[in-house]
Amino acid sequence: MVDVNVTSDIVGRGRAASIPNAWAETFLIAFFASALSVLRTGFVFGLTSNLYHLPIVAGLYDEPQYQNDGYIQSLRYFASGVWLTLSGVEKYFDNVPLLFFVLFFLSRLVSFVGFLCCASLLGVTERRDKIVFSLILCFVAFLDGYSYAGSGGLFINYFTHSEMANGVALLAIYFAARGFYTAAIVAVGITSFINAFFAAWLVPPLALIGIWQLSQRKATIGEISSRVLIGCILCLPLAYVVLRGFLSNPEFGHPFDLANFLRQYFPGHVLFDTTSLGDVVGLSGVTLIGALALFWSRQAAPELRAAYLGIILVYLIGIALPFVTGSPIILNLHLLRSSTVIHLLAALAIAALATNWLRRDREAAFLPACLIVLFVTFDGWPGLALVAAVLIFALRTSVPGPAQSYQRTMGYLVLATTVLVAYPLAIWSGISFSRICNEAVSEWTDVGKWARGNTPMTAMFLTPRRPELDGRAEVSIADMALDRGSVFEFVSHRRVWVDFKRGGSSVLTPSYYPVWRSRLTDVEGLNSLAERMAYAARNGIGYVVDVCQSPDAGNGVVYRTKRLCVFSTGADAPAARKDASPAAERSAS
Repeated sequence: MVDVNVTSDIVGRGRAASIPNAWAETFLIAFFASALSVLRTGFVFGLTSNLYHLPIVAGLYDEPQYQNDGYIQSLRYFASGVWLTLSGVEKYFDNVPLLFFVLFFLSRLVSFVGFLCCASLLGVTERRDKIVFSLILCFVAFLDGYSYAGSGGLFINYFTHSEMANGVALLAIYFAARGFYTAAIVAVGITSFINAFFAAWLVPPLALIGIWQLSQRKATIGEISSRVLIGCILCLPLAYVVLRGFLSNPEFGHPFDLANFLRQYFPGHVLFDTTSLGDVVGLSGVTLIGALALFWSRQAAPELRAAYLGIILVYLIGIALPFVTGSPIILNLHLLRSSTVIHLLAALAIAALATNWLRRDREAAFLPACLIVLFVTFDGWPGLALVAAVLIFALRTSVPGPAQSYQRTMGYLVLATTVLVAYPLAIWSGISFSRICNEAVSEWTDVGKWARGNTPMTAMFLTPRRPELDGRAEVSIADMALDRGSVFEFVSHRRVWVDFKRGGSSVLTPSYYPVWRSRLTDVEGLNSLAERMAYAARNGIGYVVDVCQSPDAGNGVVYRTKRLCVFSTGADAPAARKDASPAAERSAS
């Protein structure tokens, strides 16, 4: 006879051992999926929003030449816990590009862990299914770049703090769906530490999950309340750091016509009436795909449906809010940017559905699943329309009966096309784009190094006007170079007169807005290098950076790269000559 107690003890130990094994397996699959995803998107140091982040990492606001620089000083009040933690870190770790890459990879890793945890609620639990699911996610086109009609970062090719919150938000939804409300609130607290308004978006989805579980008597109000309270207490240190960051800003809460400013700057996160029709169609397509996959699938977890409805509600509130209030604090919640979470949950749902349909016991759904796997790699509304069409057809017919042999053959042909053609093309596209970006950043890095070694500490630079790249079918490498100057000030530790993107700091310190608007208006009215040089000289700007017009660059060039030329206006020439070394002079010549 076998002792029942001994048998139960062995089974219990086996189940306990399987939990860490399952987590280890999930983490390992997420790690390799993240590596493939990073290969797909590429990585570039010093792009776009890094214009705000790199001066913080370098601690430029503590350097004497920036004491009266309104833009740099405003960055003291960039109240994300990530940048509050990394403030001045360059003094202790000089390989900032490596630091950014590690954080970039960790951000992607947390996203895949979050996806895999949520996918377990949709039946993706076996090792093979996790691998297939992750592979599909790596190449979902609407996860590449930014969300429609909100411009939230998804799988982008540079590091920012907001994208770190994507995976943590998915984990918050997962924990709430499992009834682990303390863990869910801690995840919301971590999200708040990373990006406060992202955490605000999670409140309605988690609330609807709680309401559904209460309606099904899966939990009581007392249980949920006590667990939420414990989570809130655990999050107090994180909340204190972020709140202290906000309140330390002497201009926090000052009156500011944010809506008017955004129309001049970038309204995409807040004002729906500025959204293009193409973006509206795109987000509608993504939302439809997510709804079809979540609400027509019997395996879909009802908690995820509740979360999906909750985030759609957040977005709808975001559409209406600017018509109700002009409060900067409320509008700064960037509710339209919550389309990020709609994209995340829609990608989760469609990838899980395709994975489930690819199983051997779902032969009748094999061809539709293969078509979905291919079509989700197509960019834009045509791909979304094709995925929706396949879903509607398959779900309406319920794919009855066994699959015909020709259907399975067609499915394998579609999969072969996806793996051998679509996936390599997607990887090549990402690598090519990142190569161009890295080349442009490298040129700006060279200019920055030259400036730091060959110009006085108080030197001022007039950088090129930002080219209009949006909506253009082709963008020259020269234009890319003009638009990739975010790294210059970080490398050079030299002041920049004005830049379009710097206007975003007006949200932090409204007093900077008149300076930015006035300077930008002046600079945008300059239509030639001669006009830019004359303007720079009048305003005491010692150097002008522009695209080299010819191989010999022309008069006044003191340094050049392949595409960028630095011209001296003579405004601080004596100091520049005094500081310049013989080696620098040889480089300039």
